[in-house]
Amino acid sequence: MASSSSSYSDIGVILNELTCPVCFELYKEPICLPCGHSFCRLCLETSWENREADAGYVCPNCREVFPQKPKLMKNMIIANLVENVKLKKGKFGLEVRDTEHGDVNVKERMKSGDSESFCEVCNREAAKRCVPCEILCCAKHLKPHQQKRHKLVDPGVKIEELRCIEHGKPIQLYCKDDGSLMCVTCTGGQHRDHDVVALEIAHAELKDVLAAKYPHVSESMESVASQLRHVQEEEAQAEGSKDLLKRLETMSDFKSMKRTPLPVLDFTKEEKNLDGLITLNKNFLEKIQKGSLEHPEKVELDQNNLRRFYGRSPSLDPNSAHREITISGDLRTATRTWTENQYPEHPDRFDVHPQVVSRDCFSSGRHYWEVDVRSSRWCQIGICLNSMGRKGAESGLGGNPESWCLYKSNNDFSAYHNKQRTSLSVPGDHERFGFFLDCEAGELTCFGDSRVLHVFRGNFMVPVRPAIRVWDGRGSVHFVHLVK
Repeated sequence: MASSSSSYSDIGVILNELTCPVCFELYKEPICLPCGHSFCRLCLETSWENREADAGYVCPNCREVFPQKPKLMKNMIIANLVENVKLKKGKFGLEVRDTEHGDVNVKERMKSGDSESFCEVCNREAAKRCVPCEILCCAKHLKPHQQKRHKLVDPGVKIEELRCIEHGKPIQLYCKDDGSLMCVTCTGGQHRDHDVVALEIAHAELKDVLAAKYPHVSESMESVASQLRHVQEEEAQAEGSKDLLKRLETMSDFKSMKRTPLPVLDFTKEEKNLDGLITLNKNFLEKIQKGSLEHPEKVELDQNNLRRFYGRSPSLDPNSAHREITISGDLRTATRTWTENQYPEHPDRFDVHPQVVSRDCFSSGRHYWEVDVRSSRWCQIGICLNSMGRKGAESGLGGNPESWCLYKSNNDFSAYHNKQRTSLSVPGDHERFGFFLDCEAGELTCFGDSRVLHVFRGNFMVPVRPAIRVWDGRGSVHFVHLVK
């Protein structure tokens, strides 16, 4: 019996892997996108047809944008597996549906705040809205966003309510000096020298203040929250129940709170601030992801605050180092030599270009690091996709679609991506450069002496690594150790 149960479980796993993530049926003419995700051809083409013409071609799963329509090739391996499953479906008594995809209707991407509540991938009823991606998803299409720990809210929540009114960025900081909620850009203005903490820390501290001063209120709130959770569990078990409100109104603690409304309490300034935080955090605001900004190059970002909140100290990966690159003992400095090191063979090792990547790999959140180039006259510093090839001439930083970097040649600087160079105005001989990676916003901001030199844009919600290329003999490039 155990063997039979195991067989059924294995078949279930196989069927799940052979199911289109849009129509939830077995693949019909499966095709694969460059990002690695597969779909029925008709499901994908229908999704693209319903989007605006200038919106590009987007993967319905990971949301990667392709400026030009990718060449759609039939995935023969998946197609053959699907056919084998259909032939053997009777062996295990499985019901395998094979639809004609006539009912697939993928909605056009909706703007933040619309009252519609349908999944923007498959048109089924939406369960949540992803804040950083600004997309409505059903329960099944939430999985990629949950795996990346994206902020999820109820479908009816308007994204703009969670953003800074002045800069349009997500609220993620709290100023203790004047009790205001802030985005990261606000730290460069009147709050420059203020005591600023992360929103989660402020929320916890102010919640403790309220709990200590009014313990009975805290206990009542917890009791009501517990009973509400119980009601929600009952609702999930018995769909269509229409007496939830009546049951809620009969709860003793809820009645007590109605007879003694909170406004009669003498709240201090801090408690009023907490009330604002709780209102903003009503959908369990934990880690709001940073939103995009129309003209980030015009905003003066404070590097001190970037170091404080998002500072990272990358270490180099010896397994990726070209044989003419020597790595220091603390794994922070890469030096070019004209003699080859006797490194062992490794699939991650660069074999043509004198390059090395970091051990650190980012695919979500915000990260800031600095690179010291004073000991190199000719180098490239930036990031590359973890999937970028390590072998051959096409693996050079900036020379392909999978890498972005600053290019230094003596005192001349340029931004370099996909073989396209953009000259930069960098006065003087800079010794240190900063990089602020915002994965959800798809931005890599490059700094030189507190100036924004350039902003790269791309899909940085797939794994990326800081990277270094050293051209000049005996030249060195160093990852700076940042102490928060």
